[in-house]
Amino acid sequence: MSDDSSRVVSGNDKYIPTGLPGGFFIYNAGGKEEILFAEDNVIKLYGCETMEEFREYTGNSFKGMVHPEDYDKIQNEIQSQTMTIEKRHDYVRYRIIAKTGEVRYIEDFGHLLHGEHGKSYFYVYIVDIDKNEYLNRSRNSFAETQIFSMNQNTDRLTGLYNMSTFYQKVQELICDPEKRSQAKFTFVHFDITNFKIFNERYGFQRGDDLLCRVAYTIRGIFGDYSIIARFSNDHFVVCTVAENVKDLVEKVHNAVVQIIEGTRVEIRAGIYELDDTCTEVGLACDHARLACNTVKHRYDVIYSIYDVTLYEKLRRQQYIVDYIDDAVEKEYIKVFYQPVIRVATGEICGYEALARWIDPKFGFLSPADFIETLEKFHLIHKIDSFVVKKVCEDYARLRDRGDPIVPVSVNLSRLDFELCNIVEVVEGYRRFYNVPREMLDIEITESALNDKSDHLKGDCKKFRTSGYQIWIDDFGSGYSSLNTLMEYEFDVLKLDMEFLRTYDKNPRTGNLINYIVYAAVEMGVKPLTEGVETQEHYEFLKAIGCDKCQGYYFGKPMPLEETRKFTSGKGLKWETVADR
Repeated sequence: MSDDSSRVVSGNDKYIPTGLPGGFFIYNAGGKEEILFAEDNVIKLYGCETMEEFREYTGNSFKGMVHPEDYDKIQNEIQSQTMTIEKRHDYVRYRIIAKTGEVRYIEDFGHLLHGEHGKSYFYVYIVDIDKNEYLNRSRNSFAETQIFSMNQNTDRLTGLYNMSTFYQKVQELICDPEKRSQAKFTFVHFDITNFKIFNERYGFQRGDDLLCRVAYTIRGIFGDYSIIARFSNDHFVVCTVAENVKDLVEKVHNAVVQIIEGTRVEIRAGIYELDDTCTEVGLACDHARLACNTVKHRYDVIYSIYDVTLYEKLRRQQYIVDYIDDAVEKEYIKVFYQPVIRVATGEICGYEALARWIDPKFGFLSPADFIETLEKFHLIHKIDSFVVKKVCEDYARLRDRGDPIVPVSVNLSRLDFELCNIVEVVEGYRRFYNVPREMLDIEITESALNDKSDHLKGDCKKFRTSGYQIWIDDFGSGYSSLNTLMEYEFDVLKLDMEFLRTYDKNPRTGNLINYIVYAAVEMGVKPLTEGVETQEHYEFLKAIGCDKCQGYYFGKPMPLEETRKFTSGKGLKWETVADR
């Protein structure tokens, strides 16, 4: 026949029509994706005449067949559709560039087959489709619809199970007494560190590519003895019967950090070994997630294991969040006072107000626990506001009794400036109890100075211009630079207690303290050193001209009446206004 579209070629009793807008080819699934076979219609689709010409034009690889702008995207799609054992078929659309320069639009139907010796191959049929049909994603072909309907159990991007399928499959396993007796199940929750920043820096396409590579890595390392899912965003969960889980997690981490050339990607994990009492897959996943959250922002550890200690810590943390309002209302929050001493005279020139939580259920809660938790959950302003109120209330009581009065410093968190109008809070209580501004000092930690937001700097300026003194707390704890320090106007510089602790072990620290005290005085700022525990400490600070100090040598934090009684018993006197 003379009509090209009906012409056929024969070989081994097989007849392949030629002149059609589509055809069949085979390529290696892995490595360089070498093309092993392409029939005549595919060769002609690319504007080539022979197999040799086609191999040369495409570089003899599947990558060379695809438009450069489309390759990474469809690789992710192909991988996601063929990753699990149950699914070995894929459907993708992409562009090709013929040898003539013409751009054509392709519909690709592939099937992944496994041969001998572990080799795998893609058998693919492609069709040249109309550009409008290519761009209209809402009009799926019947084949595409069929494939998508079979992929409802998996994550579209990575090909791993989705959360609901994972829950279903794992729940069946852990509810089977026979399987529970035969193997130990372990849950691992993976979280890519700072994935949002990665997306913002490199774009969503590279972000998707990273997720696919991580999914492929996790599946490759944990193997077929595990059920693996992508829950959401950059969160992956594994249920495995492997015995060396910690080793596998380390392998995943080591692979991920170098998964993208030129960029270090960090991943953290939480591990939960299923115990006999746990029968809910959701609870097991939560335990692994909570363990992961404890190391998400740490760079010295890769994973955390969920255990009773972690459970108790999280339970305590949740209790703090749930009952902070109750603790403030019922005054389980107490204000303790630690005396501040004028070094030159040895008199009490002030107090630092510190929050303590004495709970009817847990007893004395460590400030390290509840302050960190309240900051983490953005509730710290509730306790800081309460402390300001109680300090003003205590001042009014002392004033009404005619007792000696000295200024009190209150600690404000960086978050206080974001979560409430802290200037109005302080001013409101001060006005209500008629406390002079010079009797309230505002302490802000050195770490807060790294916050470049205008409202922190602006509110500090409001405090100072209104008549409050600004104290910089924990100076030298390693957070900010001297340049950052110079951006703020302040009145007192508190040297962190670690300086004097180091002074006992290393005499050279004395020189450093001396230099800082001297620099503060030259700047017109009063230096205060924390951590005074011995007479030697006190004499040293007196010798170098430090203005103020505080520490257990003079008194630990106590309730107001107790600390006043304690310091009176030691013969300490309160500084008068004339002495200041």
